[in-house]
Amino acid sequence: MKRILLLVITLLIVSFASAQANTTMIDDAPYNYEDVEVRPEFPGGINEFMNFIGKNFKMPDYEGYGGTLKVAFIIEIDGSVTNIKVVKDLGDGTGAEATRVVSMSPRWSSGEFRGKKVRVLYELPIKLAGQG
Repeated sequence: MKRILLLVITLLIVSFASAQANTTMIDDAPYNYEDVEVRPEFPGGINEFMNFIGKNFKMPDYEGYGGTLKVAFIIEIDGSVTNIKVVKDLGDGTGAEATRVVSMSPRWSSGEFRGKKVRVLYELPIKLAGQG
């Protein structure tokens, strides 16, 4: 009887701990850029961000016809840029170069939702002209 009671208590503790871990993960999930009340901002605004990308992006030996490369990243509560992922790669090193440039970004202002600073998911399209 004691073993069964101990087993039930252990299972309740484990399931409670799992529920707490899931709640933390959900609460920590990034918000979409369009959904936050105060959007994160690159120092100097969006035009400065475009200048930053244009100035630092070194075109690799790209043989394609051009198109739009897409990179997603998270702007953390402290304004740092993390979790950089290439969503749409045009090949020939274009995705790796976009990742390199975005990783050089200075801190942004943080996003806010309901008066609280939050992590924000940002997608950056980069248009490239074709060389081929």
